[in-house]
Amino acid sequence: MDRSFDITTETGAASIHGGIIPLEPLNPKAKIRTANQASINNDSDTQLNPPVPEEENASSAQDSNGLGISKTRGVIVIVTLAGISFLNTMGSGILIAALPKIADDVGLSENLILWPAAVYALAAGCLLLIFGAIADVVGAKLMWVTGSFLFVAFTLAVGLAQTGIQVILFRTLLGASISMCLPTAVSLIANTFPKGPWRNVAFAINGMGSPLGYALGLVLGGIFTDTIGWRWAYYMSAIINFCLSTGAIWSLPSVYTPSERKWTTRLMHEIDWVGATTMSVALGMLLYVLAMISSSYKRLDDPQNIALLTVAIILLAAFPFWMDYQVKRGKPALIPNSLWKNRSFTSVCIAVFLCWASLNGIEYFTTLYFQKVEGLSALESSLRFLPHVIMGVAVNIITGFLIAKVKVRTLAVVSALVTMVAAPLMATVDVGENYWLAPFWAMFLSPVNPDVWLGLKKGGIVGRKQD
Repeated sequence: MDRSFDITTETGAASIHGGIIPLEPLNPKAKIRTANQASINNDSDTQLNPPVPEEENASSAQDSNGLGISKTRGVIVIVTLAGISFLNTMGSGILIAALPKIADDVGLSENLILWPAAVYALAAGCLLLIFGAIADVVGAKLMWVTGSFLFVAFTLAVGLAQTGIQVILFRTLLGASISMCLPTAVSLIANTFPKGPWRNVAFAINGMGSPLGYALGLVLGGIFTDTIGWRWAYYMSAIINFCLSTGAIWSLPSVYTPSERKWTTRLMHEIDWVGATTMSVALGMLLYVLAMISSSYKRLDDPQNIALLTVAIILLAAFPFWMDYQVKRGKPALIPNSLWKNRSFTSVCIAVFLCWASLNGIEYFTTLYFQKVEGLSALESSLRFLPHVIMGVAVNIITGFLIAKVKVRTLAVVSALVTMVAAPLMATVDVGENYWLAPFWAMFLSPVNPDVWLGLKKGGIVGRKQD
């Protein structure tokens, strides 16, 4: 499945496919604005208080369910947050199914055909940490609702795009929008539901929304592309998203971090703007150059590409020095260098980077193979991805059961060996070869390792010292 990116932080992991992986709230001192905020005891600064109902006559019913809010509102919160996770990967599924047709309709050149997917992941990955930090200042609800409505606007814009550049631009803005929602969803769930069944269900449904959205996106993308057009898939997604975003204004709790400093001052001094900008610009330039030379390595000789590549390398090399400088001054650092001294953290990051890079490459090149080389329709191509989806969901579930019985290292290594088979199978396939001989097994095995890592993160296992 197209997970597109997978970012692991100290608060959790976010994946465009896998949704939010809960570890801890973004800020353990987060509080919830309630109708009786003035009555909160000053000694409870470090406690998470459940939201208080606005209507006094409903308080007894809400207290009896152990939530602090009505069951109806609790269900709406779960559906709203999981819905955006669902639509996030649904868009990726639509893109995989419709990519060749989209490229033909908007005139997207061959060397840029993978950019709509790549820029989405790049924007989301680069901005995830920074928007998480901003959310601590302005509030998780405000950040989530803003990102959700922007996601509506740019989803609609993708459907209306007339040129390849417009598709790439709007997909970039889509990635930026979803990065406002992913980190804040953890905080909103953790501060809406106390520890117990409701919180567990909320996190589980939020996680399952992603693979289900991806599967439906593949099918709908194929159906719409072969019938009324791929644009309608994005129109439908925008309509559903608008309904969810509107409901979120009422249902989501207001979560914020109390501080005596003004929010404008906090934005200026509590966020590593230089580090975020440096990394984002460097990765953007590097990705552009790689895309340019993907059609022909000779394009690396172009003065423009040489200049951009040089600047990107300089910025990437300067980034750790800036992190060290910030830490020595006691200032916020985007990714402190000390994190990389933890061998477990570093090895997990490398493993996740490599397995997702392989998976995303297989997904997009395989859909191009099915449609461009074998001449299959978008729907026929989508149906060939169903084993991919089924295996991904199954691995997530099975990993949850195996965590307590099998060593993490064993799960990671064995699943990696299994997944290694997928790429060679597709690389050596003969044109017109029976689907069940090689392509089926490549689709079936390719998500095993990525989804094992995803399952480990959902279980809160990766990152423990003993693992």
